[in-house]
Amino acid sequence: MKKALLNEIAIDFKACVYFFCVVFFYSVVRLCEGANSVSILTLAEIIMTNYVICYVQTYLFRDFDEADRVGVNEVAGILMCTFLYTAASLLFDWFGGSEPVTALFALYIIFTYICVILCYIVKRKLDTRQLNRLLNHYKQNEGRDQHER
Repeated sequence: MKKALLNEIAIDFKACVYFFCVVFFYSVVRLCEGANSVSILTLAEIIMTNYVICYVQTYLFRDFDEADRVGVNEVAGILMCTFLYTAASLLFDWFGGSEPVTALFALYIIFTYICVILCYIVKRKLDTRQLNRLLNHYKQNEGRDQHER
């Protein structure tokens, strides 16, 4: 039960991160087209797409974006999820059928995955460093506590 809850929280977090990234790209495209608004229906399509893809990432590709290194599973996950995002953009006509914009979107998604993987690697290293500091602090204080008793 705890594992399922942790997965759901991770999926929600990822969906929000990727939602921001996709909406950012979509908004830049819209601004370049001279528009200054985004359809609420498109936003709903993007968030639904994000959730589906985040489930794929979590359950089929074992959270490839949280990997310590980029191996075969991670590359397969990046390519499959990029394909799914690109297919959704074509299905929902996010970019008006523009092939150059769709190709740029696919490259942007690959770049996004690489950045997220790097962010997770850096975060784990920082967390490990912080936990080691806390452990050392605890060890030093534990020795003092033993002498005071």
